[in-house]
Amino acid sequence: MRMSTSRLSIYLLFLHLFILQLSPRISAIRKDVGFLRNQFCRNTVQGRYLLSDDNGHVCDALSVNPQSRCCPEKGEKFSCHGCNVVSQCCNSYEYCVSCCLNPSRIIKEQVLEVKIAKPASAGKYSSVFDFCAGRCRHLRVW
Repeated sequence: MRMSTSRLSIYLLFLHLFILQLSPRISAIRKDVGFLRNQFCRNTVQGRYLLSDDNGHVCDALSVNPQSRCCPEKGEKFSCHGCNVVSQCCNSYEYCVSCCLNPSRIIKEQVLEVKIAKPASAGKYSSVFDFCAGRCRHLRVW
C-alpha cells in the first residue's frame, strides 16, 4: 500500500509538470506598473483665466491638474488661436507661448543660445519654454 501511494503521488507530480509544460506562457505582464514617473509641467501664470503649459496646451485655470500643473491633453497642441502667423504677433499671451513652443516654428538649439538681455554678462534661456514665455511677455511675438 505504501508503494502505491508513493507511485500515485509521483504520478500526480509528473501530471502537474506535464500540464504546466503544455500551458501557454504568461504574456500579459505589465511593465508600466511600479516606478511611474510623475510628470510636472511648468506653466504661465500671468493671465487671469487662461494659462499655457510647457507641453504646448492652453487651458482655463480651473481645468489645470492640481498635482502636475499640466493642462488636460485634449484640444489642439501648439495652438496659434488669435495669432497672425505672418507677423508672428498674438493678441493673447497664453496662445503666443503655445504657438511659440511648436517645434516646427522654432529651432531649439538657436533659442538656447539667445541671451536674455543685451549686456555681455547676461545669461541664456535654459529652455524653449523660458524663451517663449519671456518673448511673449514683452512682445507677444514668437
